[in-house]
Amino acid sequence: MSTRGRYSDIARDLTDKIARGDHPVGSLLPTELELCELYGVGRHTVRAAIDQLQGQGMVSRRRKVGTRVEAAAPRSGYSQAIDSITDLVQVAESHVREIQGVRHFVADIALAKRLGLTPGGHYFCVSSIKVESGERRYPLCWTDVYAEQRFAEVVAEAEAHPGELIAALIGKAFAKSIESVDQEVSPVQLTAELSASLKAPSGDLGLNIIRHYRDQAGEIISVSETVYPRDRFTLVMHMTRAQR
Repeated sequence: MSTRGRYSDIARDLTDKIARGDHPVGSLLPTELELCELYGVGRHTVRAAIDQLQGQGMVSRRRKVGTRVEAAAPRSGYSQAIDSITDLVQVAESHVREIQGVRHFVADIALAKRLGLTPGGHYFCVSSIKVESGERRYPLCWTDVYAEQRFAEVVAEAEAHPGELIAALIGKAFAKSIESVDQEVSPVQLTAELSASLKAPSGDLGLNIIRHYRDQAGEIISVSETVYPRDRFTLVMHMTRAQR
């Protein structure tokens, strides 16, 4: 398993242990060296896992004190290190899609340029609110997913399987696999309509994420545009020096 996948697994395991009470709120996690021995990894892998928990608001770190457990569950919103397609799929499974509408249209020049679609092409768009799974059903973001009209039969599947990426559903139905994802992140001001839907302050700043899901041939499977209120998304990145 890669280092990237390993630290994500360690972060998930520690999250489960904290939730079970193995590491109660207010207690200290084992030291970095102890965690290295426990999981059989190096210190940089352990530090990346702790960074992920810290980004979720579950732990804090202080020099000469250690890593303190601050919460038994991630704070509201989404804070996650995504460095693989597998991570992206796992995130989708922890959020539930509540479809707000479906429309079928011909892409005009402006929309095609902004999203990388084909001008004059026939598409459908599934608009959804993503909510936390479980009883709370707290709104996290608004997502518009665009795909070619020839894939429109997956709309019913999107309703039946609210925890699966629409790109993954298209892949299952049309023998495609998600081989790459291009992501563009930019700030955006929430419209009054989005603010009302997401229960966020009108005119507040948010984060706009456009993702292009591509298949084995590099062709677009779908394009998603997601808007998060600023308090519901933190993007965590972990980088290592390339080996020469």
